[in-house]
Amino acid sequence: TAIAGMATADSTTPAGVTATLFAAEPLLVNPSDLDIDHRGRIWVTESLEYPRREPGPGKDRVKVLEDTDNNGSVDKVSIFAEGLNIPSGVAVGHGGVWVANAPDILFYPDANGDGVADGKPTVVVTGFGRSDTHELPNSLTWGPDGWLYGCHGVFTHSKVGKPGATDEDRLPLNASVWRYHPKKDIFEAFMNGTSNPWGVDFNDKGQAFLTACVIPHLWHVIQGGRYHRQGG
Repeated sequence: TAIAGMATADSTTPAGVTATLFAAEPLLVNPSDLDIDHRGRIWVTESLEYPRREPGPGKDRVKVLEDTDNNGSVDKVSIFAEGLNIPSGVAVGHGGVWVANAPDILFYPDANGDGVADGKPTVVVTGFGRSDTHELPNSLTWGPDGWLYGCHGVFTHSKVGKPGATDEDRLPLNASVWRYHPKKDIFEAFMNGTSNPWGVDFNDKGQAFLTACVIPHLWHVIQGGRYHRQGG
């Protein structure tokens, strides 16, 4: 089994585990999230704008990294999306690419999967705050139930809803895991608590686990659960 991730030059591995370099500067800069599609391509969000708080277009992007000769390292790099501002999550599926780019979650259509967007992105939901830009919506992950999951930090306060929604129709969020159903067009909180989670995944029984900082770091969480918070 192979795992793709991001590491520093002095990272160490436990006995029986080896790490090899797949891609490094200058092929990619300041990566924050990645996803692997069914063709083995790695989709990576890059940010040069961090820690900018102001929303709006920026210099950030989503890149596609490919190993076309299967030798274990990247030999093809393409830019899928540009003009972003601290994109902090990416997931491929349901005919396109989903990107967390506060205040929005964006969907870029790519029906034929050629790595070229079929048109401009759609704003799926909006209202994610930017008051603390290391606590943005992040770590987009497909759950075994077909929902798109993401994390949210404790000190950025959001009110998330459809574009044009009233305050009453928006969901307040801070420390939490949220989710969106791509077919039913439903956005909701999955659980609340912890601190600044970056990373949520599921085991083979469908149980959710997340990583957080400051307070205890590894959590097993359930739908509707309310957990210890860093503050508030």
